[in-house]
Amino acid sequence: MATELIAAGVTAANSADLVVAAGTPVTVGLKGAAAGAQVQIYLKDDAAAYNLVGQLTAYAPATSITAAGTYRFTRVAGASCGVFSA
Repeated sequence: MATELIAAGVTAANSADLVVAAGTPVTVGLKGAAAGAQVQIYLKDDAAAYNLVGQLTAYAPATSITAAGTYRFTRVAGASCGVFSA
């Protein structure tokens, strides 16, 4: 079942943390993405800092996260999109 991480919109927005457990891959993707949509993927380190590890765009709208950790998704202001996990 899909879960909404960021509602569709055009303003900059951060998701709540998404915890990925070891051995439990998660697919994340854009919904309603317009040309120019961009969402950055961050991984939280042991010092509670978020590090950029990837991005979703209208041309690469989904990815699977297989590494355990705590992730956050940040929509860049501009083109419309939302983010979901499945």
